[in-house]
Amino acid sequence: MLLLKKHFVHGLLTFGALLVSPVLHSEVIFKESFDGQPDWTSAMHSTDTVQRATTHTIPEGWYSIRQDPTWAPSKGYQDKHETIEILASNANKARGGKGKSFVSWRDSYDRGWNYWASESILLKYFPEGYDELYVEFWIRFDPNWTREQVPGRPSAASKMFRVSSWSGDGEEYGAFSDGNVGPIALWDHSVNKYGLRNALAFRGGPHSDNYKLTGADIPDVGNSIISGSLGDFNLNFSSSLAGRGPTGADPVIADRLNGGFITKNTSGLVGHDQIFGPGDSWTKMAFYVKMNSAPGVKDGVFRQWLNDKQIFVSTEIPWIRPSETRDENAKWNLVAIGGNDFFQTYPNEERHEEWYSIDDLIIRNDIPDYVDSGSGTIVVPPNPPAGFDVR
Repeated sequence: MLLLKKHFVHGLLTFGALLVSPVLHSEVIFKESFDGQPDWTSAMHSTDTVQRATTHTIPEGWYSIRQDPTWAPSKGYQDKHETIEILASNANKARGGKGKSFVSWRDSYDRGWNYWASESILLKYFPEGYDELYVEFWIRFDPNWTREQVPGRPSAASKMFRVSSWSGDGEEYGAFSDGNVGPIALWDHSVNKYGLRNALAFRGGPHSDNYKLTGADIPDVGNSIISGSLGDFNLNFSSSLAGRGPTGADPVIADRLNGGFITKNTSGLVGHDQIFGPGDSWTKMAFYVKMNSAPGVKDGVFRQWLNDKQIFVSTEIPWIRPSETRDENAKWNLVAIGGNDFFQTYPNEERHEEWYSIDDLIIRNDIPDYVDSGSGTIVVPPNPPAGFDVR
């Protein structure tokens, strides 16, 4: 529901230069703590893949969901979970150990090809649309979450957040070059042989026209960090983020496993626990998008924060380019948590599943002043206790 939950005690205090963009009429436009939501799972009232508030029973205040489990009670596996749960019985997966949260279960399943399975999307729609949106939430991972690539198995990736523009026609999940959604900014959790990745994906618009965004399209990014031909970023948490902090500085990223900080000079692979912490740690993620001022103008913005520290920015994105067939006045109007999973790590017969939890989500039409606010105090997370083993 629309109540902001629990305590907002940040695990890491902010440090760095003040970087606030003044915005008139700034406001919080949506909050969700999940505490006031009725108990609900994505197959409790229907097994339809897409379920909308106008036709189905879904979490209050949200527009639609998209769910597609492999191992779940609705598929005949009574000892497993539906892809989305908002349940009082999951209080141990909520911030503060009480209340509720959005819990997404991902299923390991190999269909013999590059199959993305166990979809779990909860989507908010703003029909009026905005030129800019800021979204923050807290995330926690299953202590048994697969934290590194298993030798001989494909890398694993889960889509966890996106903000986009929908034309209002057709399906709000039509995020393809022949669909009705675009531009899109998307964040994945991804691990491969190079460790934990900061995986981002940009798609252009309006509404699926000019869908591909390459390094040549975004001058301050360039081909050096975009992989593939669509606009995908497969970044590490060290050298790839150099200069992407506030005012062109390097980001300040605490090493939550070993203590100290991760910098562009950090050697070796950066792992999941270094960024997201071991055990039952919570991490605050935040994202900001601003539409370019006119079609084709390269002044659109994307920013990303980790525990209130800016770790990535691009300010020259042509989100919208000229179109003869689509409305060029596209606005940001969709925000979604969850997504589908490329997860083929374990044998199918194990029916392996694992979860992550999202809580205390806030959506604004501006950047709050507490990110990169320069408190002047640095808190370095301590080393884990001796003998502490995280699988």
